[in-house]
Amino acid sequence: MTYVVDLGSTKASCLVARWTNAGELEVLGTGEARSAGIDRGEICDPKAAGAVIREVVQQASDQAGVPLPGEITIGFGGFQLESLNAQGYVPLYPRGRAIAREDVLQVVNHSRQIKTDPGREQVLAVPREFVVDDERGISDPLGMKGGRLEVVTHIVIGESAAIQATEQAVGQAGFRCSQMVPIALASGLAVSSPNERELGCVTIDIGAETTSVAIFQGGAIAFTAVLPIGSRYVSSDLSKLLKATQEEGERLKTHYGVALARESEGLSSVSVMQIGQVEPRHLDRRVLCEIIESRMRELASMVKDQIEETGLLGLLPGGAILTGGGSRLSKTPELFDLVLKTLQVRLGKPRVRGPQSIAASSGQWSGAVGLATYALTEANNDLQAAGEIEGWRDRVRNFKALFGARA
Repeated sequence: MTYVVDLGSTKASCLVARWTNAGELEVLGTGEARSAGIDRGEICDPKAAGAVIREVVQQASDQAGVPLPGEITIGFGGFQLESLNAQGYVPLYPRGRAIAREDVLQVVNHSRQIKTDPGREQVLAVPREFVVDDERGISDPLGMKGGRLEVVTHIVIGESAAIQATEQAVGQAGFRCSQMVPIALASGLAVSSPNERELGCVTIDIGAETTSVAIFQGGAIAFTAVLPIGSRYVSSDLSKLLKATQEEGERLKTHYGVALARESEGLSSVSVMQIGQVEPRHLDRRVLCEIIESRMRELASMVKDQIEETGLLGLLPGGAILTGGGSRLSKTPELFDLVLKTLQVRLGKPRVRGPQSIAASSGQWSGAVGLATYALTEANNDLQAAGEIEGWRDRVRNFKALFGARA
């Protein structure tokens, strides 16, 4: 059983989950509250954020009827993340012997010996591929024989201050941090299939203030990024251009908006309550949707630019999968399909079972469901013995099992 928390810019979510005997994710309890102390995915007030973490964990614990945990897995979507793929190698002596757990741990740690800028540190290291002598594409080299072991590791780097603030918030809530996981990675696990990840796919989690992007290839994570734009900026544009409140902009977007203006069918006009006015103004709905499309098209173009920079845009036959609260805006998949062009686009929702499965099966819960998948799958895949691990930063795991199973 695991406790996970997705601490978003506007909403915090907690899941208590476990695997069923059939290998499905069973949600036992959920907790949800409005976020506090968060700005664009990063914690600016650890005390306020800690109170929210405590609240949602308590809700989930009470609903599941289980005790509060000692530690939690927490997701993040800020930290001004960057990702890279690094290589490591170790010779095997005597040559031709079987590869042991210590060899895998050593080669992964060797790949992590990279310089980072002052004030930045590694958040996560995920082995993508092992190579034994000249044999590539190996997911688990344990027991194989050879003279040289290599690895390609996906490394995520973030701001030290933001990471420390997250640890402080978890501590303020009364828990320890078991692991920090990029929401881009977690959401991707929740909404993509092993086959899509093997073929190559991109998952796009549209949050309120940020959008997380993850690219999977060959069954493993290849790229992660966080864009400083989300669905809230659509509402902000509406409120500014229409001289209305943020709440009015959100209402107009939610009830009348579509991401493609040409698809705005039904009502020909909508009522807008402007600031300082006593009577609503009537606005052509097409004009409303053109404003929305402009911002959503900008977001889709930024995602495309990120994918193009990796050189993988034409190498993702698994397509693009949209999730997150912002993806619920009508015609969003169709807009992304037009912008991404070569990628087939679909909406993705997490697949869960259990008494709280209905609540946790919407795209807004993709991050939390992915965190639970991550935590449960990797619980028995540490390459170190428990006594060798001093903190979550030191943990090195056999991550290939994570991408190929259950999710």
